[in-house]
Amino acid sequence: MQKIRVNPNDNVESNVKCRSKKTERFVLKNDSHNEWVILHGDIEKYERFSLVIKLVSVLISVFFMAFIANGWIAVAVILVLWLQDGIWKTFQKRLGTRIIFIEQKLKNESVEDGMAFQLYSQWGDKRQGAVGLVKEYLLNSIKPTVAYPYAFLVLLVLIYYQSAG
Repeated sequence: MQKIRVNPNDNVESNVKCRSKKTERFVLKNDSHNEWVILHGDIEKYERFSLVIKLVSVLISVFFMAFIANGWIAVAVILVLWLQDGIWKTFQKRLGTRIIFIEQKLKNESVEDGMAFQLYSQWGDKRQGAVGLVKEYLLNSIKPTVAYPYAFLVLLVLIYYQSAG
């Protein structure tokens, strides 16, 4: 593995982007390291979008309670968003599985450049079919970090419409 220290003013091409002109970054010359950096950024993006889905579900719940008379529609929409968040977290988990694999190989220092960029083949080798995929989505949906705030919103909407009806 070869690391080169790069200053912001250096004229060096890299697939690792600097976030600030004042920031120094390492340019990684190993495919596994580059893959790790890319996957880490993607995992963080999935986390941000998961939070957006949660916020949208809160806003939709408030909207339904304020303007829509049918609580079951609100519950259905919340459940759809909950499952969508579970699917999103499943995608994130797959990236996490790959990044852990890379970290283990890097820790053992037995990584060859040919080991990088195997995310999809590694996932395809472990895929369990449609039933396994749905099971994976549902299992990720009931994890506490995903279930919040959906379970609370469903309960809140049901209580609201029960008391209003």
